[in-house]
Amino acid sequence: MTRKDLNLILRSLLLVALAGAPAAASALDEARLYLAARGEIPWQSLSPQEQDALRDYRDRWNSFDSAQQQRIRRGAQRYLELPPGKRREIEQQHRHYRQLSPEERRRLREEYQRHRR
Repeated sequence: MTRKDLNLILRSLLLVALAGAPAAASALDEARLYLAARGEIPWQSLSPQEQDALRDYRDRWNSFDSAQQQRIRRGAQRYLELPPGKRREIEQQHRHYRQLSPEERRRLREEYQRHRR
């Protein structure tokens, strides 16, 4: 079963479970257990605050392996622990970054990598 198939199954089960079918809720629990056994984190299991912080990743979340999901989630948790002023500053920097051209973004990433070493 591919990730795409599993994602489609999970979404279908979630819709049926929300409609109130008890059997589907059980199947949804089985699907979550399957993902948990593989170490993957279903998007729906993230808190509303984490989902909001990670909204840019929503469409790609299920394509990440478990290690990537855990790393990204830890970053969101660190972000949520920051004081509100620091979060606003980061959000402003993020908005600025998104307005840069692809070439400017590339240069900025390269500069960051040089300083990181």
